[in-house]
Amino acid sequence: MPTSRGSEPPTPEVVALAEALAGAETDAVLAGLARLQADTDGTARLRAAVDLLRSAGRGAAVGVPALDPERLGRVARLVRRDEALEALYEAEARSRPPETEGLDTLGADLARGAWDERADLDAAIGAAAEEWRVERLAAVDRAVLRLALWELRHRPEVPVGVVISEAVRLAKAYSTARSGAFVNGVLGRLAGGREADG
Repeated sequence: MPTSRGSEPPTPEVVALAEALAGAETDAVLAGLARLQADTDGTARLRAAVDLLRSAGRGAAVGVPALDPERLGRVARLVRRDEALEALYEAEARSRPPETEGLDTLGADLARGAWDERADLDAAIGAAAEEWRVERLAAVDRAVLRLALWELRHRPEVPVGVVISEAVRLAKAYSTARSGAFVNGVLGRLAGGREADG
């Protein structure tokens, strides 16, 4: 699973995106920029732009404005699930709990929660994934489903549609083109009870 971290200098496109994110006045504008970027170029450039803004926030001279912590947190939310997915995917590959250094509190909670409850989550996913055994799923798809199901169970303040939409986005960005539809179907079955409750 590729990551956005590296030592290369930022491209002009990354700097321009970081500046646009920094100048966004509302969460709706931020979300629109993120969706447009994800549809155009996946999430690598978005993650690199957020990393650049984080560096500026730590005082590095990186050519973009430093944001106050509250505003930087709003921007960083755009890649929180991506970072939690990466931590969970790497944890499974290493058979060790996820490394959450560098994640914000919620991102770390997502990764650790899905890791700690993976046996229970896998049982539910296996029951909902018709004709698929969880251990036979692609590792990225399995990690996406675990994160989303953990979030559905433990973050009732987040609308079901947002959790499923984000999971589909992650599956499309980091797995195969068909993974998005598969993840959508499994999570739709798993979320049925919560939608009826909400």
